[in-house]
This record gives sequence, C-alpha cells and structure tokens, in this order.
Amino acid sequence: MVSLLLIVFLIQLLIHLINTIGASTINELLWLLYQKLPLQSSALAADQLRLRREVLRLKQEMKGISSQDEFARWARVRRQHDRAQGEYDQKSEPPPPPFFPRKVVTLGVLADEMMNV
Repeated sequence: MVSLLLIVFLIQLLIHLINTIGASTINELLWLLYQKLPLQSSALAADQLRLRREVLRLKQEMKGISSQDEFARWARVRRQHDRAQGEYDQKSEPPPPPFFPRKVVTLGVLADEMMNV
C-alpha cells in the first residue's frame, strides 16, 4: 500500500513542475503526445507533416534549378510544388482544438484546489 506521505510528495512535485515549466508548454507537449496516439487525428497530422516536408523539398529543389537554363525541368518541379502546396493548404488544420487545453487546465485547477483543501 502506498503511503499518504508519498502521494502528497508526488502531487507537490507535479504541481511544482507545472509551475516551473509552465502550463502552456505542458499543454503543447500533451498535444504532441495526443497526436502520437493511433487515432484518426494523428493520421491526419502525420499526413500533414509528410506534405509539408514534400513542399519544402520541392521548394529547395526549385531554388537549385535555373529557370532560364533548365526551364523544362524547373517548370516540372514548379508544377509538382504547386500541386503539393495546394494539397497541403487544403489539408492543413489549426493547432490543437480548443477543447484539449480546457480539459488540461481544468485538471490542473482541480489538482490545485485539492491541494489547498
């Protein structure tokens, strides 16, 4: 059986970490962990990350090609870039949904209130 002293110590340690690191940083870390879970939203986030990498790769490739000397190759890469950029813009979603931080903040407030009782 876990002693009461250990439970109180762990709760105090958790509260101290939250106050030291900051609630917004913890919210962002929890959101990243949430996206790693095998859910539909994590698959969308992984697809969005793949598209962003593809757009950046094509943009770098375009910068390395002279549009005057190798116009056909540059135009082909430009079309690929525009297609990938359009797909990325279409699938891009805003950062964490508003319900996620509210739940985390509510849990933090409840934990703080429990410690003050």
